[in-house]
Amino acid sequence: MECRHILILTLAWVLGFPVLPMEPGEVSLPVQKIESFQDLYRQGDVYIAGQPSIEMLCWLKNQGVNLVINLRTETENKSFTATGFDEAALARELSLIYVSLPMGTKEPGTPKTVDVFAHHLRAARGKALLHCASAGRATHLWMAYLVRHEHMSLDEAAAMGRKMRFSMPLEELLGEPITMRLTPTKP
Repeated sequence: MECRHILILTLAWVLGFPVLPMEPGEVSLPVQKIESFQDLYRQGDVYIAGQPSIEMLCWLKNQGVNLVINLRTETENKSFTATGFDEAALARELSLIYVSLPMGTKEPGTPKTVDVFAHHLRAARGKALLHCASAGRATHLWMAYLVRHEHMSLDEAAAMGRKMRFSMPLEELLGEPITMRLTPTKP
């Protein structure tokens, strides 16, 4: 990669612009683990997390996050609200855009889920929090977004995901990563 490209990527990152690959094989921002909170990761302008606490949501607001996308199901949200806090109400209080995009056993993620996420991400034009209960579903959706909308290879997206909450037990048993590829379905 030319020095000019490295300088542009570095400058964009320092200024807070999203720097995700637009062509396969391009360099993207590394995954950052935010040590102050459990299961909080950042890549570019997107934070991926498990269930945020009140403190985490306030901290994220101070970091410039303006969009919260919650992947927990209605049942999970009701259960959490009964014992924790009303996340949607807190998001409104913090002037954050709040989107519920349930993904679970009864609401499995689909390509449409990825496209709806991409739409909200583009529309918000700022930093975002994508979360579920443990950061697992959020990591999977983020990886699917990288492949489907940022044209990242599946292996590149998996490498990013492994730095968050993506794992394949078979890889752990074998002691090495598995190379993956998409196989187009017949029309």
